[in-house]
Amino acid sequence: DVVQKEDVIITITNKGYIKRSPLSSIRVQKRGGKGKTGITTRDEDFVNQIFTANTHTPILFFSSKGIVYKLKAWKIPEGSNQSKGKALHSILPLKEGHIITSIMPLPSDESLWAKMKIIFATANGKVRKNSLLDFENIQQSGKIAMKLEDTDTIVGIKILDDDDDFLLSSKNGKALRVQSKKLRLFKGRSSKGIKGMALKKDDKIISLSILKSVKITSDEAKSYIKASRLEKDLDETPDDDSETTKIVKLSNKQIQEFKNKEQYILTVTENGYGKRSSAYEYRVSGRGGQGIINIISSERNGDVASTFTINHEDQIMLITDKGQMIRCNVKDIRITGRNTQGVRIFNLSENEKVVSAARVEDTSEENN
Repeated sequence: DVVQKEDVIITITNKGYIKRSPLSSIRVQKRGGKGKTGITTRDEDFVNQIFTANTHTPILFFSSKGIVYKLKAWKIPEGSNQSKGKALHSILPLKEGHIITSIMPLPSDESLWAKMKIIFATANGKVRKNSLLDFENIQQSGKIAMKLEDTDTIVGIKILDDDDDFLLSSKNGKALRVQSKKLRLFKGRSSKGIKGMALKKDDKIISLSILKSVKITSDEAKSYIKASRLEKDLDETPDDDSETTKIVKLSNKQIQEFKNKEQYILTVTENGYGKRSSAYEYRVSGRGGQGIINIISSERNGDVASTFTINHEDQIMLITDKGQMIRCNVKDIRITGRNTQGVRIFNLSENEKVVSAARVEDTSEENN
């Protein structure tokens, strides 16, 4: 590519406008800040998707009817913080009535794609695993990615390995962790997938996350979490698990090994609250289960807006339905138990809601 490599934010509005902006245009604020204007929207339009990439990143766009399109990030028109962007219909050959509901950035090195697998998750709790090569050659007009029921949409597509687990998170605060190897590889793109998570009538999947699988028993995980909370001087939190807990004595070597492999899950609610919790608190379950509590659902919190994995050195970007953006350090968000309400991340105005959140990876080593 002759295009200069630059980290960018890409936003999409509910009415189908898209733009990219330099990541550097949004400065880091403290947790609980009010943010800055990230996009000007009109006619009751609002941003409903945000993610970070670089100008060389190939991006897959998935429509509400299960069609996939591919575009390099630099081909997305650049816009100022105040502009609403360009209509997706002017960039992608979308059919009438089709909207983009999910986006997946791909590795820039296409030679890696042959070994990679991807997983789809839908709002109604369906999942499907494919080889990434099934989506290698995508014509300008797009191609079928997944058959969907009329009431269903794709909410997440991620790259994963057989050694990974995937986490489905719902708007009502439930989550289900399943081993990737338990999900068979589908050969084609025409299947609707299979049940990933059982949902109540008023619930839907809002996020798909990938976790590294760690060899740790349920009792070892709970013993490690208890020791970790004592070390960090965190309060004990109630456990919604009906299973009895057997406290296991862990060696210093085990504790250090579990600490080195520990991952964290960040959950953000529509009313601007959030928390990060150890992935060890999310036990592996069978596909098709109802899941466990991810965050306490309450009037204060509102529905869950997004859930994703995070590192201590990362930052997060949040955007509201009024176009406000905030970029803050993950380390400013307190680690709490899974079965808690979280803390305020974004200071919202009246009737304002968080609609999307994204992880901004630490790239300090690359830039030095």
